Amino acid sequence: MTAKALFPTFYDEKTKVWSGLPVRKLYDANCSVGERIYNSVKSYPTNVVQISNMDERVVTFGEVHIWAARLALYLKSEGLTHKDVVGIIGNASTFTSSLVVGCLFNTTPFHAVAYTYMKEPQVIQDLYETTKPKIMFCDGKDYEIMKEVTKAWNPKYVTLTGRVEGVPYIEDLLKPHPMERFYQPLPLATDGNQIAAILCSSGTSGKPKSVAISHRQLNKVEAIGNCTDVVLTSATLDWMTGLMLMMLCFFYGPSQVIFNEPFNGDSFIRMIEKYKVTLIVMAPWQGFEVYTSPLATEQSLSSVRMSIVVGGWLSMKILQRGQELMKNAHIVFAYGATETGTIALNIDQSLSSSVGKLPPGVRIKIIDEEGNSLGPNQVGQILIDIGVAWQGYVANPEDTASTFRDGWIDLGDLGYFDDDNNLFLVDRKKDVLKYKSKDFWPNEIEQIISELPEVENVCIVGVRNTNYTDAAGALVIKKPGAEISKEKIIEHVAKRVVVEYKQLNAGVQFVDSLPMNNNGKVVRNLARKLFESLMDVQEA
Repeated sequence: MTAKALFPTFYDEKTKVWSGLPVRKLYDANCSVGERIYNSVKSYPTNVVQISNMDERVVTFGEVHIWAARLALYLKSEGLTHKDVVGIIGNASTFTSSLVVGCLFNTTPFHAVAYTYMKEPQVIQDLYETTKPKIMFCDGKDYEIMKEVTKAWNPKYVTLTGRVEGVPYIEDLLKPHPMERFYQPLPLATDGNQIAAILCSSGTSGKPKSVAISHRQLNKVEAIGNCTDVVLTSATLDWMTGLMLMMLCFFYGPSQVIFNEPFNGDSFIRMIEKYKVTLIVMAPWQGFEVYTSPLATEQSLSSVRMSIVVGGWLSMKILQRGQELMKNAHIVFAYGATETGTIALNIDQSLSSSVGKLPPGVRIKIIDEEGNSLGPNQVGQILIDIGVAWQGYVANPEDTASTFRDGWIDLGDLGYFDDDNNLFLVDRKKDVLKYKSKDFWPNEIEQIISELPEVENVCIVGVRNTNYTDAAGALVIKKPGAEISKEKIIEHVAKRVVVEYKQLNAGVQFVDSLPMNNNGKVVRNLARKLFESLMDVQEA
């Protein structure tokens, strides 16, 4: 039986390469994202592009057109060109999207960093030292921290929210300009490979890196919505998902609801009901909260026509629960990365562990350790071609070279295609654990433990023993009010994985939360340190 899919995937037996549909180019390859957005906002001025849950403020294409033109004229007056960088770090606010468009109008790349890194100023400093923005936009409450972080190159500052004495406020830059009526976005100085944005890699297996995104790459955003749709997500501008959804709204007309409170499943559902949201995009832990919330009913989620989970794995049981609640919606599990955008999409909940099929313009091959291409049902490294030239990591030639191999992007993931051309993600190569000379993947054990009804979330880590091998240990979050013993979890795994090296040889530790990055991905190296610290406390 052929699986359900949003797009077909094809396999070439000669080259051993899997491909999505070819992309039909609707725009010149060297068209800037700014020029494309300009055509939308100028042509449909009454279209609502943004709704604020903070103050109910509605923003139209017409307002973005004027605000972005004024901000682009400001950047030009400050002498910024395509060779410079604008820094953006802040919570969701009214003018952020217009600032992004203003940068794109002026073809000045913007470097977005997650505002939650304010708790880790050194991370912010390391990221911004790669680009040294000439102008920084931040929230007023964070100005002093940012001023200290960037003192080495001393950029000019503008606040996005909250006034600071002696510092320009973004609304000060939005006063009428005599040239705004005649403003035209700048053409690209080189070609479509020119940098449009700089985002952050996930940082799940190391420090986050500054990822360069070209105009051609952004222009690949698929039309998964139109002007009748309303989008809701907590994905931030620094994450590829957040930027792609913003581009979706400007390219094809959906409205996006913005909010600045920490994610809460119940609050998310209330916003879905209030704004009649049709497209929701969540990290796995957020999907779990929403689908298991007592407020999640067929009625409260009746407006949703597509729900996308991206950035990690979510048990099939929870995805099926989402489908039961939203019978007329597509429940989509997406596999992607900041470096690549969307790699695969699965809408078939009968395909356990599959990330589905490839979107248009994406090609994948699977290789072994020697670099030989593999066929169906053979596990190997996943190499990705996104259909445009990848621009790499800013000021990081070593990681760029190790990630970009002969024109293919290697994210360190392991997987295979089945006979129906569905991609299965086994795990990250960097996450492969070795116990008594045997390799195993954490994801396999995590999915087994997640089957237990008392378990809300789990992370498997490799605990070093005296022989420097990785013994599997489970960090487990219990569902509220649920009771389960460590022994029951260990026994459950032992029954499902007969081989000794895959069992929980380091045991189980119960925790209230898992260490995650800003976009909901578990940071395994921090999880391992947490597990070992809990072991030390028990042994003391």
